[in-house]
Amino acid sequence: MQASGHWAGEIWNRNPNGELEPEWLTLSAIKNSEGEISHYVNVFSSVGELIKRQRYLEHAANHDALTGLPNRLLLADRMSVAMELALRTQTLLAVCYLDLDGFKPVNDHWGHEAGDEVLKQVAVRLKSLMRKCDTVARLGGGEFVLLLGNMTNLTDCDSFLTRVLAEIERPTPIAQGFAYVSASIGVTVFPLDNVPAMTLLVHADQGLYQAKNSGKSCFSYCSALPRQ
Repeated sequence: MQASGHWAGEIWNRNPNGELEPEWLTLSAIKNSEGEISHYVNVFSSVGELIKRQRYLEHAANHDALTGLPNRLLLADRMSVAMELALRTQTLLAVCYLDLDGFKPVNDHWGHEAGDEVLKQVAVRLKSLMRKCDTVARLGGGEFVLLLGNMTNLTDCDSFLTRVLAEIERPTPIAQGFAYVSASIGVTVFPLDNVPAMTLLVHADQGLYQAKNSGKSCFSYCSALPRQ
């Protein structure tokens, strides 16, 4: 302000109701005929709704519209952070590619509204199993990705995924009655599988293919993954 005579930025102020809200302040100095500052002119603009809209757009860009879970874009960021943490803490990160078995018949028999309800309930169940260090994302259709961090051995991962399978197999209430789906899961583990993030997803997808061929409703590690 002293250097240029102008300043603009975001501040917090109280509105006429006494509530705090963000405002955009433009401050200008007015000088008299001698070049001395005689007045300041402040222009306040409420930006609360603009910020809400910006946050909404940011959330929409990074989350699945149906389930509210992180989408593929946010998953890539979460994977990068989780991989760095695994290296720093010398722990394991399980990358799990999950696909719902029997989901297509739900859509075909009861319609897409029933299918959407199943997806939303599956998302809630998966979130209930996740720890703070974990992430569950939806890629589309009946496909989800689980990032399970802070693992010390593959036995821990086996136990966790067994619980996931059991949770998904519980009957799902829908308007027409109950829908029954299960899950097949492909798994790879970083840094035992020391490849870039997107390649980890490819390897987990290969494990998913193996799980499907093994009869579904199970999990399978990528064949290239060295076991401890």
